[in-house]
Amino acid sequence: MLFHATHRHTHATCPSHNPEQRALFNKALNSASELGIKVVGSYADAPGHTVYYILEADTALQIAQFFNPILELGDAEIKPVTDTIELLEQMAKQEK
Repeated sequence: MLFHATHRHTHATCPSHNPEQRALFNKALNSASELGIKVVGSYADAPGHTVYYILEADTALQIAQFFNPILELGDAEIKPVTDTIELLEQMAKQEK
């Protein structure tokens, strides 16, 4: 199952300004494989203090555990998503 996650933090909690906070982000990313999560992509809008993740996991619980180290630094929005091409292919099969 794919998840699109957005983590927003403030200038005050920005990991680029604080090594301890940067370590928390690293802890989250490094925990992915042991939690059974594949990080498909991780993209930062540095001036906007926003990080976007595409994560693959079996459950939402795994994703929640992934974000535990950085929840105190900002807010996370997590949404399950579907591959658009796969969705359209499935819809075409159902129409036949």
